[in-house]
Amino acid sequence: MPSSTELSPTEPKGFFARAKAYFSTRVDPLTSLFLVLPMFVIYQIGTLVMMDCRGGMCSWRANGVDFLTGNLLALTGGSRLVYAGVALVASLALFGGVLWARRRSKLSPRLFAPVLIESAVLASIVGPTSILLSRAVGLGAQGMGSWLGDVVTSCGAGLHEELVFRAGMFTGLAWLLERAGQKRWQALLVSGALSSLAFSMIHHVGPLGEPFTLRAFVFRVFMGGLFAVIYRVRGFAIAAWTHCIYDVWVFTLR
Repeated sequence: MPSSTELSPTEPKGFFARAKAYFSTRVDPLTSLFLVLPMFVIYQIGTLVMMDCRGGMCSWRANGVDFLTGNLLALTGGSRLVYAGVALVASLALFGGVLWARRRSKLSPRLFAPVLIESAVLASIVGPTSILLSRAVGLGAQGMGSWLGDVVTSCGAGLHEELVFRAGMFTGLAWLLERAGQKRWQALLVSGALSSLAFSMIHHVGPLGEPFTLRAFVFRVFMGGLFAVIYRVRGFAIAAWTHCIYDVWVFTLR
């Protein structure tokens, strides 16, 4: 049976009853996986289209926590065709898992539209506000040079960064701290802070990282904490889509 804190595939009757149930609960993990599949597909197609292929070898400017694309390209010998085949197989496998879950009535695909709308509203509030704050502290945004490239990059960031820092680090640290005897609110607070610090730091690491400034670092710690709250209250899918659309806002208005 679904927990009291997650949306059930069985929807209550009536618009207001459904709206109340939707906003009083969070999206369950399996439905979240289904709802972020479009981000995965867009990112993979964008990766294939925007690969820099010279002399039969392909490279890709990956998101900072996209540990899959670069390693997969290396394993495929930098071949766009082989990468496309692997990405297609992975997409079909995920889609097959979704169909299997759907048949077992453990999935709520009808939530896609309300989740996307809610994420767009949240991002439209957070995005312009954060842009004003970032400009106030002298922080800019580096895009891919085209709107389409920015959308692909935003899908990659929303999917991978929420998966690593919120679904992985935030949730995992909170679980470990609770197991160690910490109260739930303390575990959430500490794990939220640590995952937000790591989220901010990753933007300054590696060859594509930005030069470190205290104002930029603190700003992204704040944004990481905000995404952690959205993840905790509303679920992974809404956090990922909000992050994605937020990044599109930032790149568009930079």
